Order: sequence, then C-alpha cells, then structure tokens
Amino acid sequence: MVCEGNITNQCFIEHLNPARTNLSSFRAKLPAGVVFVQLRHLETSAIDQSVFNCFGNSVVQVNIVDSRALLQIIVPSSFTAKQLEVRKTQLHWIHFQANEAITELWISVSNLKELPPSLKSLSNLASLQLKRSNIQQLNLDLIQWCRSLDSLDLTDNSLHTITTTLGSEHRRNLFLLNVSNNQLRILNLEVLAPLGWFKHVDLSHNKIELLVGRFSSDHLYKLDLSNNRLKTLDFCQWQRIPSLGVLFLNSNELSRVPNCLARLPAVFYINLSNNMLRNVHMDAFGDMDRLVCLDLSANRIALISFREEKYPTRLRRLILSKNKIECGQPTDMPFCALDIEFHPSQAQSCWARNDNTLQKQLVIDT
Repeated sequence: MVCEGNITNQCFIEHLNPARTNLSSFRAKLPAGVVFVQLRHLETSAIDQSVFNCFGNSVVQVNIVDSRALLQIIVPSSFTAKQLEVRKTQLHWIHFQANEAITELWISVSNLKELPPSLKSLSNLASLQLKRSNIQQLNLDLIQWCRSLDSLDLTDNSLHTITTTLGSEHRRNLFLLNVSNNQLRILNLEVLAPLGWFKHVDLSHNKIELLVGRFSSDHLYKLDLSNNRLKTLDFCQWQRIPSLGVLFLNSNELSRVPNCLARLPAVFYINLSNNMLRNVHMDAFGDMDRLVCLDLSANRIALISFREEKYPTRLRRLILSKNKIECGQPTDMPFCALDIEFHPSQAQSCWARNDNTLQKQLVIDT
C-alpha cells in the first residue's frame, strides 16, 4: 500500500487478495481522511462488502483497474463513496444493493453484456459511463429508474437496439446521451421520445441507414449523426425544434440535402461534408434564418445556386474545399470548376443591380 498527498489522501493498493489478507488489519492501515483509493491487479475473481467496508466515510472515489482476474462485484448499501470506477477487468456481473451515495459510475473494458438491472438501486446516480464492453441493448426506462440520471455514455459497445416505454408524461431535461461507436441501424424516433429530452445526443459512428418517425424536442441543442450510412434524410415528420443549434451529418451517403430543414429554425452550424452531394440549391436552407456556417466540403458538388427570393440571409461562411467534381465533357483543364450562381428575383432587384449583401458578407472556403 502506498499513500501520498499533502495529508496522505490518496492510497494505491496492488495485488490485494481478500482471501489471504487480514482485512481488519488492512482497514486499520488506511490513513484517516483518505479520499481516493485505487485497487490495481486484484488477485481475486470477486469482491463484495468485505472489501468495500474497509473504506471509511472520507473516501470519495474508488478506482478498480487492471484486474483481469476480477469477474464479479457486489457493491453494498454501506458503500459511501460518490464515485466508482472499474476499468480493464473481465467483469461479467455487478450487483448494487440500495445505495444513496453513488453519483458517478464508470465501467470500461469489461465483459458486461447488459446494463446491470440493479442500477435502479442507485437512487442518486447522475452520471453513468459504461464503455468498451459488450452491451447490446439500451432500455431508456433507466431514466425513470434512476431519477437523478443526467448523463449516459455507452460509447464503444455492441448496441443494436434502443427501447423504452416512456412517454411525454415522464419528460425531464437531461444533459448527454452518447451511443457513438455501436451497431445501430434503424431508429424509429416515434417510439424513442426520450432522445428529445437530452441537450446533447451523439449517434455518430454507427451503421444507421434509416431515421424515421415523428419527433419533438424543445431541449435538444446538438445532434451528431455523422459517420453513418444515411442515404436520405428528411425532417418533415418532426415538429419544429427551436432549441437545436448544431447538426452534424458529415460522412454519410447523402446524395441530396435533407428535406424540411425549416423544422430546425435555430440551427447556426451544419456539417454536410463527406457525402455524395452534387448540385445544391440554397433554397433548401432558405428558412434557416440563424444559419451562419455551412460545411459542404469533400462532396461531388459541381453547382451551388442562390436565389434572391429565398436563401439563408445570415450565412457568413460556406466551406467547399475538397469537392471531387466529375467533368461532364472533356476539358484541357486539370480539374473542373465548381460553379456558384446568384439569381436575382427580377430585373431591377438589388441582386440585379450588383447590390448583393450576401456576396459582401459571405466567406467561401475552396
């Protein structure tokens, strides 16, 4: 055991084997006021209250790491630390007795295949990270079971299904849902109302081909759908989302701009880079009065057209770099130019008289 810090408030313990250790003596050696305890290279397949009860009320965080022998954990009601981390183990089962102390739980690099049902025993759990494991299904009813839960991160698992029985009557504002780097393919938003209760939703790096169903939210601020397999997308069944400011759709297979972008009136940044767009008519963004930056880089765009009657009036930056333009006819040029057209509404309009405020304010990156 090594304890360090100004008042020896951190203890690092290696190769603990509860079966061969006098745990009463072990507890007596822990300094008074210790706040952080790390257990590394545990030499046991299971730990329970006999180990956790060694930690006094001063301990805030317990960290269990690099313990490949560890398969099972029982966390007792008497456990008083606020934070529990379990990292790089062979853990395949963990059970929580009723506990009001734990507010943050982090489990990564484990063999867990499902969310532990006993999570509902953690009445004050606010942040859950269960990453780099083998979780296959997420039931968002967890939000109802853990009434304090605000942040849910299931990055790098094997999720293929998200379910819930929760409806609008259970609604409350939450901060983060991160299910990136999983195996999701089809999402029916109509039966996944809780997605709209989070401020930040990250669905990136999945295999999503279809996003369907009605959807509403007055809390969602950032939606990340990048690095999926979307070939088409429309928001026509969505209610207006007045809170959404940032939308990532990059690195999909979109061949046209999504329909009904008017449902997203507050978006100021859209990333549509690395898709398969060819011709872009800026009418599609015409009702987006707050759109400031639009990234269309790394597509196959040959033509972008603006019409004076309808365009995003606050657009300041248009990113068009790295577009791979296919030449329709043979040319002596080593590349084909990307055309940007500005169409006046009538013969005597401002644009026709070279008084184009959009051109004056717009920075185009090529």
